Amino acid sequence: MTPATPTRTLSNPASSAPQFPAGIELVGSQMRSTNLERDVEDALHDPYVGARAVDVLERIASALADQRRTRAWSFTGPYGSGKSTLSNIIDALLGRDAKRRSEAERILEEASPALAQRLAAARDAIAPEGFLGGVATARRESVVATLSRALHTAAARRWGKRVPKAIATALEACTDPDRAGTNEILGAVTALTADGQQPLLLVIDEFGKTLEHLAGHNEFADAQHDLFLLQELAEKAAGPNGLPVYLMTLQHLSFMDYASRSSELKTREWAKIQGRFEDITFVPHHGDSLHMLRRRLDHSAVNSAGQALINASAEASADIWTQHGLGVLAELGPDHFADLYPLHPITALAAPALAAQIGQHDRSLSGFLNSGEPNTVRHSLAQHSNEKAEHASTVRLPQLYDYFLNSGRTTLLASANAGRWIEVDSRIRDANGLPDADQDVLKTIGVLNLIDSDGALSATAPMIHFALHDPTDVADSDAFTALEERLADLVRRGFVVHREFSGEYRVWQGTDVDIDGRLKDIISHFDDAAVIDRLSSLIPQAFVASRHSQITGMMRVFYTAVSGPETKTVAAPDELREPADGLVVFHLGTDADRPAVHSPLPVLVGTTANPDVVLTTATYLVALKELSNQQDIDHVARREVIERLVQAEAELLELLQDAFYPPSSQASWSLWHTGVAHGEEPAASGLTARSLSGLVSLACESVYPHTPHIRNEMLGRHVLTSQAAQARGILLTAMLSASGEENLGLPGYKAERAIYHGVLAYLGLHRENGETQAESQQESLLPYGFSPPGEGHEHAQPAWNALNEVLSGATERVSMEEVIRVLMSPPYGLKAGVVPVFLIPALIIRRHDVALFEEGTYLPRLTIDAVERLVKGPGRFSVKYTPAGDGQRGSIIKKLMVSLGVEAPRSKALRNPDLLAVASALITRVADLNKYARTTKNISADARAVRAAIAKAVDPDELVFHALPKALGLPEVPARTRASAEAANTYVERLTAAADELVAIESKLRAEVVRVLAKEFRLPAELPKLRTQLAARLRGFADAVLTRELRGFVDFVLSDSLEDEDWLEPIVVRLTNSALGDWDDHEAKVFPQKARAMAAALDRVGHLHHAGREVRSREEKLDAQLLTLTDSAGVEQRTLIYVPEQARGEADTLAADVLKRAEKALGPDGARILLAALAQRVTEAATAASERKAQG
Repeated sequence: MTPATPTRTLSNPASSAPQFPAGIELVGSQMRSTNLERDVEDALHDPYVGARAVDVLERIASALADQRRTRAWSFTGPYGSGKSTLSNIIDALLGRDAKRRSEAERILEEASPALAQRLAAARDAIAPEGFLGGVATARRESVVATLSRALHTAAARRWGKRVPKAIATALEACTDPDRAGTNEILGAVTALTADGQQPLLLVIDEFGKTLEHLAGHNEFADAQHDLFLLQELAEKAAGPNGLPVYLMTLQHLSFMDYASRSSELKTREWAKIQGRFEDITFVPHHGDSLHMLRRRLDHSAVNSAGQALINASAEASADIWTQHGLGVLAELGPDHFADLYPLHPITALAAPALAAQIGQHDRSLSGFLNSGEPNTVRHSLAQHSNEKAEHASTVRLPQLYDYFLNSGRTTLLASANAGRWIEVDSRIRDANGLPDADQDVLKTIGVLNLIDSDGALSATAPMIHFALHDPTDVADSDAFTALEERLADLVRRGFVVHREFSGEYRVWQGTDVDIDGRLKDIISHFDDAAVIDRLSSLIPQAFVASRHSQITGMMRVFYTAVSGPETKTVAAPDELREPADGLVVFHLGTDADRPAVHSPLPVLVGTTANPDVVLTTATYLVALKELSNQQDIDHVARREVIERLVQAEAELLELLQDAFYPPSSQASWSLWHTGVAHGEEPAASGLTARSLSGLVSLACESVYPHTPHIRNEMLGRHVLTSQAAQARGILLTAMLSASGEENLGLPGYKAERAIYHGVLAYLGLHRENGETQAESQQESLLPYGFSPPGEGHEHAQPAWNALNEVLSGATERVSMEEVIRVLMSPPYGLKAGVVPVFLIPALIIRRHDVALFEEGTYLPRLTIDAVERLVKGPGRFSVKYTPAGDGQRGSIIKKLMVSLGVEAPRSKALRNPDLLAVASALITRVADLNKYARTTKNISADARAVRAAIAKAVDPDELVFHALPKALGLPEVPARTRASAEAANTYVERLTAAADELVAIESKLRAEVVRVLAKEFRLPAELPKLRTQLAARLRGFADAVLTRELRGFVDFVLSDSLEDEDWLEPIVVRLTNSALGDWDDHEAKVFPQKARAMAAALDRVGHLHHAGREVRSREEKLDAQLLTLTDSAGVEQRTLIYVPEQARGEADTLAADVLKRAEKALGPDGARILLAALAQRVTEAATAASERKAQG
């Protein structure tokens, strides 16, 4: 690489070479970095305590004075940001070395006498002789090893080699990091602090090395390398009763950044560990950097003439500083600029900014001042100091640029801002053949481009002129004119770009796109209404009511919108599906033409006296947005447009804040509680607050006065993080499964336990049973239970009462979304994350009188699966008020439970248990009916009506108190009906009778079937006798050849494998081809005919198989005799007669007696005459049966 050469410091027409008054000295030729392990034994060497250090020491002093504050800090910042130096000062202020302490107190008194006094008093109150000081510089090692060295250092600094035995033993246990662990370290800490009597300061420098070691070796779960040791140590040192340990870790990045390449789990866990520490970020501070520069420059050896030149330069610098409005960056006066000489004022600001971009901070500044390289201040003073100087030259931006680009090039190219540095450097290198004056202009513009972040140091022509000239020469108008010509030439030649809208020059590559021309063309097609329509997406999308949110725990957010004179309505957010709690409307019109807003949410409408200013900037911004979306612009133009866009957005936001700033007389704010109607007067007008956030908080206090308070930031929002959602799910599960246990049985202190304490318990919804108001009977035996919020929880009572009113008013089904909408809308405003935790206890407490439905289906139990579905899709669920314990309803339920013989189950999860028990009994009776019982009309009108009502039932309340009374022609029983014993008895008696009749249908049908079979086969009507005698009669057909119909019937009759009740079913199927349960009324009507036909058919074929043949069975013997009668026409009639053996004797006796009587009455031939008459009667009966079958 080509060696760097000194930059020509002056482009000043008054002199060909720079001149510095002789005698200027640089204090401290080297800037040594602090090494804590080395420097805690040495003097402090007069370090500077700036604003950043004072802030940290304020926190330390507060922690000393108030033991409730955190005593663990994490210092995060890049190299050279002063972390170690400040830690060394803290060690000296708190330590036992009186000499170091006095020096540290003197240094602190110079910066803040009050803080020095407060810190000393707090320290002396708890440790008059000072703290033990344990310091260690971490290595790539375990946490145990680092802490062990720090504890050994503390003991050695206090006792030297004469360490007390108990402490030495405890420290010895920590010596070997392979064997030592958490218990050993905590034991040593306890011993050193003398069980809490001796404070201990622990400082771990370069802790990032340990974190890198742990992340790289994946030793996260290994006890000896466990980062949780640090967390446990911080927790042991927390609170008034904790160990007096003050812990500091120093690293360049946060814990999470070191774990970023590890697993997501490790990253989250390390984030939790760092959460135990108060993180303090060390960032550059203009005041501290400028003070450091002033301390490094000594003018005590400058003669009076030289001092006069310096003072003149300082006075000129102060004037120009004020003219350019640079006081917003640093309040500097002549004395400051005199101390900073020979640095140009812009160089004094730019040097710290460039050093911060590189990441070396004070070390880079010290190198720019003191190192022996070219382009440093020391080199310039050595080359150009003059005892007889006639002019006070300054070190300007071109020299600063050359120092950083040459001496710090390697570090610079590794910085976060390397891309911009490379582009600037490349552009200037391309201009290598330009004159030195042109190159100085380019370098000055480049540096200003690199350091300007808010427009204060924008590279405009006046700012470039100031930066290029010594302060005493800035007033040269000819030089300014020459600069403008030079700038115009550089623009024409493409070396710089002039941004006309801001007057800024940029050292970027040029473009052929006429950006300004295109913008004008786009703007020409816009009107105000079109700009306003698009403006809402360009302003902050929401404002948070910070104060109200902190008080209530609910993250209260107001969406934003912009309207104009032509805007008729403004779309409002949905309070149920969006996180908005209200709307802020920036109206670029007057009160007379403000738009309507249709919403149940509050609306803040603001107007301004200067809407045109906002509209003009908004139009330009919208045009830039439009241009950025065009595809035919090159990357250079696109980058220019994007930069303009960023600046325009910032300018618009600033204008909007100014125009609608609540305390300003130009702005007017009004509040509507529920939307805005045309011509409606506001609920409040002329509202004032310190900020828009404060204004939103003011609106929330007015509109949401009854918001329940919670103390958990995870849940008090509309959309939960995955961790919060998981924790809430665990809590809801515990609410259903462990409501009788303390803390719902949640162990430890995980997120779900925090939600329990911060939300459920804080709202008073779960507490000891002695305090509850809702648990009863068997539930009162449990130690804990759910209850409405009582004394001490008044903040939750209005929302709870509103919820109960909605539930009690739901005489018809009400969507759960409507219930939730009441809770989320004013004046309650529960956030969606809290609603399930607030709603589920109400559903549990009111399970006796509130029914829950999912997609129209009654839910008898509130299960965790149902709750999960409810949380995800409340619109699928509905509730209904179903009181069944009081008045007429209670009387009816009690009587029905007795008449139906049911008891309410003792399950806490069961909803509406008494009502459900009655409804279930009725529904079960109908559900168990077979087809015939469900369809027959051969029952009473009451039974038919009750059966139809129950078949349609989906809602127990609707069934018992509305559908069934209506079916019976009785009055319905709405909620809160007064008790009437007569009406209740009538309803219960008729309903019970109808239900019993329905249940008896099947048994009555079976009895009728048995009766018909007995009649047609001329057998007994008792089923067992019927079966036995029919089997005995048909036993002779067992081996006979029969038709398929007869064979099937005979086989089923003769089967003995079934019980009597089961035997009847296949007989019926064989006769009717249909099971008894599948019958309808027609089947029942024709069954007697089918039974009669079967009996006749068997009689007809009986003489072919049974004439003259004895039939035997298990129970009895039968004689089958065929009776044939031939009439006068020669027609024969046959009848098969079965004579049981046991009846033979009685029949013979009866026959002998009858014959004697016949002969006596009819003469000698009387027996034959009687036989003919009997035969005629028997055969006529058989013939009549056959005729009836034929007719049927």
